[in-house]
Amino acid sequence: MGRRSRYCLWGAASAAMLACLAGGPVLVHGQKPLWHEGSLVDEPSSDLARLNRSLTQLAALIQPAVVQIGVERGTEDQVPPDHPPLPEEQPERPRVGSGFIISADGYILTNHHVIGEDREVEVELHDGRTLPAKVVGKDRRTDLALLKVDGGGSLAVLPLGDSNRVQIGELVIAAGNPFGLEHTVTVGVVSRKGHGFGRLGFFDDFIQTDASISPGNSGGPLVNMRGEVVGINTAVIPRQRIGFAVPINLAKSVLPQLQARGQVSWGFLGVGIQELSAPLTQALGMSKKQGALVTNILPGLSAEKAGLQRGDVILQFDGTDVTDVRTLQQRVARTPVGTKAKIKLLRQGEVQTVTALIGEFGPEERAAPRPERSPEPAPKEVMGLTVEELTPETAKKFRLSVEQGLVVTEVSKASSAARAGVRPGDILAEVDQKPVKTIQEVQQAVQGWKRQVHLLLIQRGTSFFYVAVGKQG
Repeated sequence: MGRRSRYCLWGAASAAMLACLAGGPVLVHGQKPLWHEGSLVDEPSSDLARLNRSLTQLAALIQPAVVQIGVERGTEDQVPPDHPPLPEEQPERPRVGSGFIISADGYILTNHHVIGEDREVEVELHDGRTLPAKVVGKDRRTDLALLKVDGGGSLAVLPLGDSNRVQIGELVIAAGNPFGLEHTVTVGVVSRKGHGFGRLGFFDDFIQTDASISPGNSGGPLVNMRGEVVGINTAVIPRQRIGFAVPINLAKSVLPQLQARGQVSWGFLGVGIQELSAPLTQALGMSKKQGALVTNILPGLSAEKAGLQRGDVILQFDGTDVTDVRTLQQRVARTPVGTKAKIKLLRQGEVQTVTALIGEFGPEERAAPRPERSPEPAPKEVMGLTVEELTPETAKKFRLSVEQGLVVTEVSKASSAARAGVRPGDILAEVDQKPVKTIQEVQQAVQGWKRQVHLLLIQRGTSFFYVAVGKQG
């Protein structure tokens, strides 16, 4: 066979092989294919097809406005105590977070905990550019921060929506840079709104979603199907597919101050407060559960100057009914510093009104003790407390810093006091809103009391809280 003939045969064989590769696997005669190709349905439903197109189109529109934020390790800041858990980072990875552009001239919204105490960070845009970013303002209490880059004035932006309109069950997209991976999106639904963890913190007000939020997602946008940002991704419950986002309406309320002043001024009244339980309501002689119970007055601040007292029940603040502790915290915090606010309260069965000049929440108030919440007592149980007047020996035994008063030395296990959370070492400060420092004063306080429960004020460390316990039978 000549060289030309061999080349022709080789060319034909090569063409056949390429044709086979292009058309599918080469099968031995009689061999069945290992897999099948094609689709299960001839045409997906129009609703599913539209949803698929909407998601892909929306993801493409979101991503150009999402940035990656790089921070040197070791500069992270602690979040407030009421903040839910953050995504766990791998120690060997550099700290990265996410943010999103809210104005064409380069303002970027992210989480405070992403940037920590840094004043300058590095931002990587979707187009690959890396720009220095100035920290314009930040607020640890809301876990929000505002950055600024010089991007030439034509950056892609995301519009901000209305988080009050978010509905449970609606689809949302979480965008960011999880684990340092660039520009990812996850899809889920809004699972819950409002209290994230049921704590007493004013900002325990998250949007809960099952859209995956991982390390690096913090600070990224949570976007609805209209392409509006409704939240800022901020936290997860570890090892569970539950994420949390700060509502965008909260961010919108602080952004003007962050831009103008670099920080946020929050109103502060200077009281410790506690939720009213049904037994406490009964012990206070109230017909229904309403308001916030004052457990402590911080010296020298607005509440003390206005004449508020421990044991008052705040029913109304500046014209707004107080339904619970959180309502009061939100209303006070959002009242401009220096404003005079009328407070309607219940004091030992009488309704009164006082006027308070609202102060400013500052670092010294952050350390103010929070009231401790007790389990619900059983109203018909006996009190079950053994108390002693403080001596140096009992103070040393229970490691107490106070010098006089009544210390609880024993709590009967079957008593309502035990169920109310009272424990040895607590200080009994009041009985039925009467201060007590001796056993005789306790006996005088309970004489003639006709209700079935007593109201006790307990001091534990620097915190105060009320409990309602059944009369001793």
